[in-house]
Amino acid sequence: MRQILAGNGPVFNVDERVEANTSTLWQWVLVLLGALLPGDLGRIAVITGLLMTVTGVFIACDATRRLYSTNAPTRWMLPAGVLVIFAVPPFQDFASAGLDSGLGTLWLSACWWLLVRLRNDPSPLELTAHAVVYGLGVLVRPDLFLVTVIFFTASWLLRRPSFPQAAAQLAALGTLPISYEVFRAGYYGLLLPMPALTKEAGQTELAAGLRYLRDFADPYALYAPAALLLIAACLIAKRHSLDRALLVPATPVCAALALTAYVTKVGGDYMHARMLLPATYLALLPVFLIPCTRALAAITVSIATWCAVVAGPWHTTTLDPNSQTVRVRVEDTRLTGNDNADNTRAWTSAFPGLRESVAAALAAKTPVLLRLRPDDFRPDLLMPLNPMYKGTKISIPGWYLGVTGAVVPLDQRIVEMWGLAHTLGAHLEYTPGWEKKLPGHGKLIDDVWLLALDLDPQVLDPPPGSIAVTREGLAAARHALSCGDLKELLDSTRKPLTAGRFWDNLTGAWERTNLRIPRDPFDAERKFCGRRQP
Repeated sequence: MRQILAGNGPVFNVDERVEANTSTLWQWVLVLLGALLPGDLGRIAVITGLLMTVTGVFIACDATRRLYSTNAPTRWMLPAGVLVIFAVPPFQDFASAGLDSGLGTLWLSACWWLLVRLRNDPSPLELTAHAVVYGLGVLVRPDLFLVTVIFFTASWLLRRPSFPQAAAQLAALGTLPISYEVFRAGYYGLLLPMPALTKEAGQTELAAGLRYLRDFADPYALYAPAALLLIAACLIAKRHSLDRALLVPATPVCAALALTAYVTKVGGDYMHARMLLPATYLALLPVFLIPCTRALAAITVSIATWCAVVAGPWHTTTLDPNSQTVRVRVEDTRLTGNDNADNTRAWTSAFPGLRESVAAALAAKTPVLLRLRPDDFRPDLLMPLNPMYKGTKISIPGWYLGVTGAVVPLDQRIVEMWGLAHTLGAHLEYTPGWEKKLPGHGKLIDDVWLLALDLDPQVLDPPPGSIAVTREGLAAARHALSCGDLKELLDSTRKPLTAGRFWDNLTGAWERTNLRIPRDPFDAERKFCGRRQP
């Protein structure tokens, strides 16, 4: 966002076109707010996300109230599902984390409200506007494409539009996401945001995915409110004559099941519960509020009791020590020493060694590639930087990307070490074992590739302390970078964006997205060059 606001475009480093954000829409919302509002962009993100969450919950409650008041008007409603969503600690954590979770909550709530609105016979023009909103899903997060498809299909089944109306709605649904996809392919040379490519969004890791489900459900005994709300839903269905309109409450539940299945298939994530929160929210929407009857009141009281146990200070929410996930709020507090690190300064002040490293590198007489000590991020080694990065004085590894981005000047280079914003890293094969240790972070950049890209090519021997790098391996990696599809991959992000480059990026985006690079530099050399360098 800061690069855009500085006039450098939607990039991560100024000399390389990389889409580092998974949520396209959230990025541009923050750009707009950053241009209009003074103050720290980190704090703006936190406050905006929280406001979007609150607004979304309010919209969702109103939609559920309308759903039940249409068939059998009732004066009092009970907050059953709302209690669950507010009691679950990860929902609180991510609502105020400054990430795209608040935007996702708002969009899901808007889709639910529009779906319920269909029962009031909206005009064809309104239905076309609904389709525009549904189509935003893939721009909120790529995985929400599943929600878009299910909600739009339900809308079509409920209204049965004529052929011209259906065509208009399909055009409205696809115009924004398809237009951006053309831009993405031509500008970045890929069909997916780079984090989605790095995390191998099409992989199958069922064992890890099932562990991820348990990591979410077990600490909070989510089975209890799920069972109670299922009973409540059955009682409501029996009491209300929903008949054909049963499709409305069934739609978010189907979307929740589809999202859960997808997250489980790909192995989840390293952040505790984050990827399952949208599915949980969707499943709760039809029972956010429930009519007030004796039986349903008893169920609500039982849920409130569960909430008191889960949300109370006596519940530690301790995760299994063998868990693959990280409780983000706990980890952030540990790193910063701040219970509410909601601004950039709170984070940068927690990493004094990183600031010293950047200052030392900037003070060097010649451009340098910086290596950091892993314990305190202070300078470990200054190496001559590859002169291809014209105008750049430093290249520094970015382990904690947000902090590094805030400390390093925008015109300098950050090497995103997890491959989430690194052209070569995103295409590497998995680091053996890492996909199981830290889901979503299985493409750590090896030293040999880091040095091949950023070390001055006049330096032939690997610097002291380099891990598993030989002189021959470094030469092979450098040779591979100059050959075939690998060279074209780098060109797609680094060459000036002329009309011809845009067209080449666009037409080659499919092959480039599917390109994978062997970690072994000799294997990569054989694959892309066809022979060993003499």
